[in-house]
Amino acid sequence: MMKRNNNALCVSAGKAMKNKAQFTRYRLLNSVGTLALGVGAALLVLLAAPAALAQDTAPPASPCEGGATSCTIGDKVIYLPSFFAQYNPVTALDMVSRVPGFSIDGGDSVRGFGGAAANVLIDGQRPSTKSSDITETLSRISASNVERVELIRGGTGNLDVGGRSVVVNVILKTGDDAQSSSPWSFTLLKRRPNGGFRPNAEASFSGDAGGIKYTLGASVYAASLSFNNEKEIIRYGGDDELRIGEGEYREQGGGLTLNLEKPFANGDTARLNLEGEINRANELGRETRYLAVGGPDMAFFPFPYDSEGFEVGGDYEHAFSENFDIKLIGLFKREFEHYESGFIFTPAMGGGDESLFISDQTSGEMIGRTEFGWRGWNKHSIQFGGEIAKTFIDSEAEFLVDDGMGVLVPEIIDGANTRVSELRGETFINDSWRVSEKLTVDIGMAVELSRISQSGDSENSRFFIYPKPSLALTYNLTPKSQFTISAKREVNQLSFGEFVSSVNFGDEDVDFGNPDLQPQRTWALESSYERRFGEIGVAKLTGFYKIVNDVEDLLPIGGIVEVPGNIGDGKIWGGKAELTLPLDAIMLKNARLESAVTLQDSSITDPVTGADRQFSGLINRITEIEFRQDFPKAKISWGASYFDYDRQYSFGLDEMSTFTYQPDIGVYVETTLIKGLKIRLRANDIINVVGTRDRIVYDGSRALDIPLFREIRRNQNGGGIELRISGNF
Repeated sequence: MMKRNNNALCVSAGKAMKNKAQFTRYRLLNSVGTLALGVGAALLVLLAAPAALAQDTAPPASPCEGGATSCTIGDKVIYLPSFFAQYNPVTALDMVSRVPGFSIDGGDSVRGFGGAAANVLIDGQRPSTKSSDITETLSRISASNVERVELIRGGTGNLDVGGRSVVVNVILKTGDDAQSSSPWSFTLLKRRPNGGFRPNAEASFSGDAGGIKYTLGASVYAASLSFNNEKEIIRYGGDDELRIGEGEYREQGGGLTLNLEKPFANGDTARLNLEGEINRANELGRETRYLAVGGPDMAFFPFPYDSEGFEVGGDYEHAFSENFDIKLIGLFKREFEHYESGFIFTPAMGGGDESLFISDQTSGEMIGRTEFGWRGWNKHSIQFGGEIAKTFIDSEAEFLVDDGMGVLVPEIIDGANTRVSELRGETFINDSWRVSEKLTVDIGMAVELSRISQSGDSENSRFFIYPKPSLALTYNLTPKSQFTISAKREVNQLSFGEFVSSVNFGDEDVDFGNPDLQPQRTWALESSYERRFGEIGVAKLTGFYKIVNDVEDLLPIGGIVEVPGNIGDGKIWGGKAELTLPLDAIMLKNARLESAVTLQDSSITDPVTGADRQFSGLINRITEIEFRQDFPKAKISWGASYFDYDRQYSFGLDEMSTFTYQPDIGVYVETTLIKGLKIRLRANDIINVVGTRDRIVYDGSRALDIPLFREIRRNQNGGGIELRISGNF
């Protein structure tokens, strides 16, 4: 049943697989043991350090005059807790999500610790972690412990922003104002139409013990989903076929986090972040295939999956003087994945067929980074330092096929058993220069050196040097309006999974890895204008132009196989309009509308046909609208969301796919009528969105334009109903 290329399949002898149950137990015990050692070592180090001197801190005066709940001071828009009171926030995440004209971004898919920063800081710092999303960190901070929220538009100075010009800085209470807090939430989620109720829960507790600040968090989750799809296959020169599919997906897992912070008497600060998680999932798809003659045939797609992972990260800050300081950052991460992708074919007449692809992967990352900050030059804030990182993936896989007698025997896939590693170093310097009260210039330069090595089925080693300059200018036309322009060189993070071969039973294909893949690089040019009006009104227009080198896409090799590769240079251009609009003028008190529309296009030379086309996977239009209205006295709020996406395309050697989507609409209502509790009921995807994939497969190269068949697949995963209760212990 598989669409295979025999010349590329059989190259080297396969490796025998380890016993899966023993291997999984070993990985889990190893993860837990390493995490326990990390916790013990961290506690010993922090407790052995000199105790911090107790200091009484007077409550800070409000930065906004006249009892205002928000105000603009220079490049900062400051929001006090009273500004968010109408939204009844439980956590810092609830507050940041309501900052006008701001959307949380968890970080770019770029290389390195510094460049992958989220656009939210905690007390001017970013957490020394890459596993935890910033939303998870914010959800573990009680709203009662937030002193204020600052929206910083340019002029970020010595803040740890990873090159971003717009960030939110959450300032926490200190001294006697700080409280031991325990945000928690419990969620019941039901997927429509046939999914069961599944609980999700998370909680955290923060406190101070012996001069060490700590936050302990835990989460558990589960999901149950029934899905259905339909495939209409139109064969050119053959019989058509209709395939009706259905299936179930089940998932459960959980995680633990421990964050420690130790302030010292000399002003130094040490932090340690420990995280561990485990995930189990199982999917079973069934497909009834109706033929023009005979049938129906049956096909089954079992897919069990499990993973475990842990991360240890930390940093240490020391000030040599008022104007010169250092920050040391370290991170160690491991993840273990195992899955078995199966295909069982049972025809109405004749013998069946069975195939099984088994994969075990271990991936990891180690990072060491040093950042120096110097502010001794008037109107300048300079950061410089270096980073070294080691990243790897180790893959063992086995492909078993039916020998015609009902016995599964190994078949070799080149590139499935391999190890890929990258050793990377970087030096950088950035200067934030306050030229005047209105103009700020951020200029930076980084140089990256990288060696990528691969062993196993494929042997290869390559060395790269990437310069990464950046420049951003921020000009405040008025306290309410701002213009920015920026240019920077970006280097994408490689997905090591694209070096490794695997089997795709859904498309009856083999996805080969490519040992010659190299990172995509981009010159990104952007300009924007922002205008603020009233307390929450924001209008922003952004234009961008990107010159992309070595675009990552499917690369044809020898006209017989395709692999993830670099297909040449291209460009992307477009614009984005964003609006946050208060609706009091149309008699909707305490209501606001947030909308964003992105329009973009692209151009690259197709490596198969030689014609100009757009990038694979690029969505030309994205529309996002969210409405919310609050009734503070009644302690009730309600809202709705609307998301609409244009079609997108995927191009291969011998096939092309077009993806289209229906609009996704959701509605919710929330209340704090019960003291200490926030109750939210939300219906997601209320129209049960249909996603369509229109795939054409050709006889040989797509350039010959000889279609074999057309497959139109329609998917419905069903919407969901979510009941969420949250509060503080």
